[in-house]
Amino acid sequence: MPLAPLHSAEWVQFTATPAILQSSHKWGSKLRASTASLTFTAAGQGTAKMLRLPAGKLRVLVDACRIVCPVAVALSDLHIGYAAHTDQAGVAVVADDNAFADNLDVGGAALDQTWPLPAGGYLDLDSRDGVDVEVMFDTANSPAAGEMWLLVVFQQGN
Repeated sequence: MPLAPLHSAEWVQFTATPAILQSSHKWGSKLRASTASLTFTAAGQGTAKMLRLPAGKLRVLVDACRIVCPVAVALSDLHIGYAAHTDQAGVAVVADDNAFADNLDVGGAALDQTWPLPAGGYLDLDSRDGVDVEVMFDTANSPAAGEMWLLVVFQQGN
C-alpha cells in the first residue's frame, strides 16, 4: 500500500510546472557550523556576545548545537539567545535571551549538553546584517575561571 501523501512537499514543489522554489534552508542548503569560546577571568552577571551568524535566512539545528560550561556560583542560571536585529524586509526583531536555553543550572554542576530550545529541534532566523548569539548569566555569578564553549550548527541557502 502506498504512503499517503506519496511524496514530500519539497519534491512536489520541485516537480511542479513551473517549479516552485524551495526555502533556502531546505532543499540544497549547506550545513555550517560556528564555534566560540569565552575564558572567564572573574565571576559576574550579565550578557556576553559569543558570535554573529551570517545574514540571510538560516535554520539553526538546535539538536546539533552544544554548550560546554564550567560550574558557576551556586544558583547561577545560564541563558542562550539572540540579540535584536533587522530582518531582510526591514522589520525589527526583538531580542530573545531564552531562544535556545532558559535557566540552565550552571550553579549545580558543569554543563556539556545540546541546546534544549526550541522543542521542535530547530529555529528559523532571518536577518539583514546577521544575528548575534548571546549568553546571559543571572540569579548568581558566572564561573570565575575556566572556558565556556558554544557550537552552533545551521543550514544556509546556496
